[in-house]
Amino acid sequence: MSPASAMRSATQAARRSLSVGKLLSALPPRTLRGRVVLALVCGIMLIQVVSMLYVVSRGGPFLYSSVARQAAMRLAGQALLLDAARPEARASIIGQMVQGASRIAIASTPPAITTPGIAPDVYSSIFEDHLRGLLAPGMQLTCRVDGIARDVGHRPPPPPGRADDGHYDIGYTVGVRLHDGMWVVFTHVLPAGNRPWIPEPMLWDLGWRIVGVALLGLLVVGWMTRPLRMLADAADEFGAGLVRAPLPERGPLEIRRAAQAFNRMQDRIRQFVDERGRLLAAISHDLRTPVTRMRLRADQMEPPELRERFVADLDEIKNLLSTTIDFVRSTDSREETAEVDVTALLESLVEDCRDLHTGHAGQPEVRITLHGADGERATRLKAQPLALKRCLSNLLENAVRYGGGQVDIEVREAGDMLSVAIRDQGPGLPEHYVDTVFEPFFRVEHSRNRQTGGSGLGLSIARNIARQHGGDITLANRQDGGLEALLRLPRARRAGA
Repeated sequence: MSPASAMRSATQAARRSLSVGKLLSALPPRTLRGRVVLALVCGIMLIQVVSMLYVVSRGGPFLYSSVARQAAMRLAGQALLLDAARPEARASIIGQMVQGASRIAIASTPPAITTPGIAPDVYSSIFEDHLRGLLAPGMQLTCRVDGIARDVGHRPPPPPGRADDGHYDIGYTVGVRLHDGMWVVFTHVLPAGNRPWIPEPMLWDLGWRIVGVALLGLLVVGWMTRPLRMLADAADEFGAGLVRAPLPERGPLEIRRAAQAFNRMQDRIRQFVDERGRLLAAISHDLRTPVTRMRLRADQMEPPELRERFVADLDEIKNLLSTTIDFVRSTDSREETAEVDVTALLESLVEDCRDLHTGHAGQPEVRITLHGADGERATRLKAQPLALKRCLSNLLENAVRYGGGQVDIEVREAGDMLSVAIRDQGPGLPEHYVDTVFEPFFRVEHSRNRQTGGSGLGLSIARNIARQHGGDITLANRQDGGLEALLRLPRARRAGA
């Protein structure tokens, strides 16, 4: 085989293994606990079935010799008890002894023993020899055994006239002569048909084992995977906001090492973000002085048209620096949380927005309607007041600027979540921009004009604040035109977030 053919074969085998792995990973259960419990249950079933098949097929000598000896001991005990009892009490004792397919009778003559239809096996001899050794001296024995361990899965048919009572055991006709000369005759008839490969008691035993392993697996695996769930929750919280308590370092060695690695990663990322914020703050501070000097010198520039353009550029640089600093701070706000009435906060923002946009030449009339949820505490939640105000302000300004001045705000509550839907009457967004607009410095309007396209950070800052509170912001085009910005926030922030 050429090297190229070998490489192709290896590539195809790798692809097949990947496809099989993907198929297995897509099958239920999807959780680690469920898969471990399923593996334990399948393993115990396989071990139990193999063990039972081995006992039935290869362990017959021990199994059936034990059955033969136990049956012989039972019959010997019954015969000795009847031999010691008074003749008039034997009928009552026999009534208590008879069960299942067994029959016991007292006769004055020995039973007529005919040659069995099939040759007796070695276990029949064990039964007869063991029974003879257990009887008292002077007790005569006549015996016929129909078979104990014939071919696996098959039992001999019952003699003519015998009913199939559903019991699976050895078949025999035994006569024991008592000391008073009477004969006690024991008979047991084998049922017709095939014997099941796995007896019913073994199936019950397998079922209880599976139930026990499943319950134990659920408890133990759930206890062992609890640190993994805590690690996943910590990762989610850390993704929403960089300020959270370290993950507890307890549990098995592997879990403790994972928690330690996560805490180190969390500290390093937080240090990196802090350094980035300090760097940008230092750059902004250092640039303000030359920008201010340039602003003062620009007042002496001629002609006036050039001076105005230069001043506008300086103002844009100053605003861009301030907005960038706000974006960095939005990812790591250390403001204290407090109870905030979202409806009251929106009412204040709506009034400010109307005052800001009213009377400007060339701008459409601003009309904003607010629908709050019912109830005194329906719209209250734990949040960082200034950060939440910045988030809602950015969403509202975005809707007013690009929505034609017609904005509808609705506050809804759903269990432990509070949602704020801000809808406008603008042109909406192309579907492939619905998520892209949240990227920093991305603007749908490509003129790079701050008056028409903004800085490209407003939605990024709003989403950072929402996620830091454990919520999120989604955009969706409305069927009747316009865009809906949906802010969803939990009423209570999780501990450590």
